[in-house]
Amino acid sequence: MKTLIRSALLLLATTAPLAFAQATWYVQTVIPEVISVRTPTTSIGFELSLENYPPPQFPARYAATSLEDGVLPVQVFVNEPGVWSLLLEIPDLLDESGNRLIPAEQILFRVDGGPWLRGSNGPQEFYTDVGATDGWKELRLEFALELKGHEPPGEYAVNVVVSAIREP
Repeated sequence: MKTLIRSALLLLATTAPLAFAQATWYVQTVIPEVISVRTPTTSIGFELSLENYPPPQFPARYAATSLEDGVLPVQVFVNEPGVWSLLLEIPDLLDESGNRLIPAEQILFRVDGGPWLRGSNGPQEFYTDVGATDGWKELRLEFALELKGHEPPGEYAVNVVVSAIREP
């Protein structure tokens, strides 16, 4: 009996440290500083027909018809403090030969139902905020085409560029 107890104690003494052993690892993650923009990959279209063109007078404004009710949803995600801005570039409408048919200034846009602004070939700041967003922040851009009466007939569509910058 004594031998059995000694064997059990010896077994317990040699295996106990293994049962309670543990290891510690230092776990580190790096979340990069991010400013990210998401938009649909589609064209913005303006549909004119014999029912609504020519208008009673010029200049005349036509709301975009393609996309959902002519609205381009823009989503932005920022996880860094500081000032950040969204920029919009609207190119001139060109024909197949590269000739300018309608200048970018005749394409109007507004943000979340605000005042109408004229487009520009170059980057144009249209929204500024400070600090991180709470998840993805969505803005709604609406577009309109202003015709002055001398534009040639044809199918008009435009691809706009939305980008984001953060001030250092």
